[in-house]
Order: sequence, then C-alpha cells, then structure tokens
Amino acid sequence: LNNFGDIGRKRLTLGSTVWIRRSNDVIPEILGKVEDGTNGTPILKPERCPACGSELIEEGAHLFCPNREGCKPQVIARLTHFCSRDAMNIESLSEKTLEILYGHLNVRKPQDLYQLRREDLVGLPGFQEKKAEKVLEAIHVSRECGLDAFLFALGITNVGRATARDIALAFGSLDRLRAAGLEELKEIPAVGDVVGGSVIAFFADPDNAGMVDALLASGVVPKDMPKPNRQEKLRGLFFVITGTLSGFTRQEAEELIKENGGTVLSSVSRKTTYLLAGGNPGSKLQKAQALGITVLDEDSFVRLISGQ
Repeated sequence: LNNFGDIGRKRLTLGSTVWIRRSNDVIPEILGKVEDGTNGTPILKPERCPACGSELIEEGAHLFCPNREGCKPQVIARLTHFCSRDAMNIESLSEKTLEILYGHLNVRKPQDLYQLRREDLVGLPGFQEKKAEKVLEAIHVSRECGLDAFLFALGITNVGRATARDIALAFGSLDRLRAAGLEELKEIPAVGDVVGGSVIAFFADPDNAGMVDALLASGVVPKDMPKPNRQEKLRGLFFVITGTLSGFTRQEAEELIKENGGTVLSSVSRKTTYLLAGGNPGSKLQKAQALGITVLDEDSFVRLISGQ
C-alpha cells in the first residue's frame, strides 16, 4: 500500500480479506478487497503524527510530519541513513546507539557526530572505554569519503546510491555540483526533471546548505571524483537485469554497463535494448519476450562488453 489514497481506492478496512500478489516477483502488493460480505473497521485518515503529535501536512498523494527537527523517529532515521554502509559507513553507530546519543547528548544533526568527545561518551548506557574509542575512531575515519557516498548520505529526495554515483562522476566535485543548474543535471542519463529538481531544491534550502557547510567545517572531506576514462561501446543502449547471476554480482554487472556508456533500467519497457537474464528470471523475462527484446545470458553479455 503506497498511501492513504491507495487504501481508499481499494476500499480496504481493518479485518478485510484481500487479494495479494508478488509485485515484480518480489514485493507483496495488496490488489484489493475480497467481496465476502464482511465490512470490517474503517481506516481513518490520520491527522497527527503518531510519534510527536504534530499536525500532518498533505503533499500530493502523501502525508508528512513537518516537525523535521523535533520528531524523534525522523531524526533517528536520517542519522541512521547518514551512518549506513553505503553512505558514510560509520559502522559503530547503529540505530540503537544513535538513540542513546539522541537522548543523552542532544545529537540531532549529522554534524553533531563530529563534535563528540571521549568524555561525552564514557559512562553512557552501554559505553565503556573501548566502545567510546571505537565510535570516535569510526567517526574520524569517515571524514575522508567519496563524493558519491557523501551525496547519498545527505538523504536528498529521489537520489539513491546509484544516482548519487552518477551525479558525482558527472560533476567531479561538490563545489561544481552546488553551482549546477537543472539543465546541467539533466544531461546525466539517470537524472530528469524530478531528480534534478530534488537536487536543486536540496542545496537551495538554507537548513540543508547549513548542514553541508557544518559538515565541511567539521573536517569532512568528500573526495573529488575525476571522470572515468570509460568506453562508449554501449552508449545509447538500455539494459534491465533479472535473475541470479553466477559470474558477478548484479552491482558489478551494472557498473560494467555504466563504465561502457550504457544505461541500467529497473523495469522492462519498449525502451529496453537488452535483458540480461540469470537464473530464475521471473516475469521480466516473459515481458521482454513478449515485446521482442533481445535476451542475453551471461556469456552473451560478456561477449557484448568485450566487443565481440
């Protein structure tokens, strides 16, 4: 269920028996209500945040709590994302540990982490000398990071790990990105009006800009990323990957495609040039075959990459 409107369209109630399927062969999706004569309890549209009590605002199809700084689950979620493996990779700062720092040391923003001292940590619940040193060392190491990891860590709306890397490779430095306009961003294949607009809006927001400046002032150094000397043999070709690959991971296959100028899509459409299919490919294979899209096994993919 994506939003409250989706619940209404499908006429769902608490206690309903529902039709369900594996969307995209993975995600459990509720399709609708089974008409079995039972009514169930109506699901009421929430008016206030269940965590902090703030009045919710509605933007498009979604409901949001506007209390970014005072709503604990929001703050903890952003900090957890910032510290996650694909972001700043601060291994010692789990969600549970961040909740302790939130409650005892008033940690609210990512830049607060870089102001922590040994004497702040020792004596907190679960903190002894060894853990305090481990946390501080992990924070210190994270100061030197890739620009792509830094962009992902910031939590820019609509910018996932792969898109963050594409943007970092295209602009090379944080300064160039912050000065970029929408048209420059849209030159990146993975970036359109929505993603580009999200990036522009993020850096234009005074609070976000202040957070970035505070992180830089705290010694965080996002490393510039020179444009790769990549091949262009797959330029203009669009790939979808499905199933289990044996010769390399899905991420490695995606990197190979991008390094050679190709584009990776998440779903099969008439725009797709090739479907790379591993074991147990699922419905994407059927759709590709129905659309007449060329299906590659791993050997064919390797030959394509090598120019054969």
